[in-house]
Amino acid sequence: MSRLQGSPSLKRKRQDLALVSESLTDGERILYNLIHSKKDLGIWTGDMKRETNLPDNVVKKSLKLLQSKNLIKEVVNIQNKGRKHYMAAEFEPSKEITGGDWYSEGSLDTDLINLIKDVCLKYIFRQKVVTRDGVLEWSTKSGVFSAEVTTQQIEEILRTLVWMMRSWR
Repeated sequence: MSRLQGSPSLKRKRQDLALVSESLTDGERILYNLIHSKKDLGIWTGDMKRETNLPDNVVKKSLKLLQSKNLIKEVVNIQNKGRKHYMAAEFEPSKEITGGDWYSEGSLDTDLINLIKDVCLKYIFRQKVVTRDGVLEWSTKSGVFSAEVTTQQIEEILRTLVWMMRSWR
């Protein structure tokens, strides 16, 4: 799903850990505390098993229960898409996990990249000489982006366009 369609706020409020711990079995509590300690980096299931020494069936059952209680969530690790990676529900994945600004839900957001590129080209042809801040200001005022676009993203696209134009000569 492209971020161009708008993304709801994914920020979660921190839950009281004491209340959470009361309703969990020992295995679930151990697993939750481990996952929670990894914050925005999350943890792979293989590392969970190794670090907790819990039996495989306890880990699987606990993960399902923790997910059903919305205490943890599965996240896509862009570097290891085939591995199940989990983090506490209150955290947002770090750029190391998600792939950064150019990725959405584990996939390269080509729609966003192409839109930013097209907007930059349109502005370049209108103005002849442009700056990163000028492109961002113009695009923000005109409302061409429904998702938030950063100065870093504009700069990366402009650098790519300059490189492409130089290679055409």
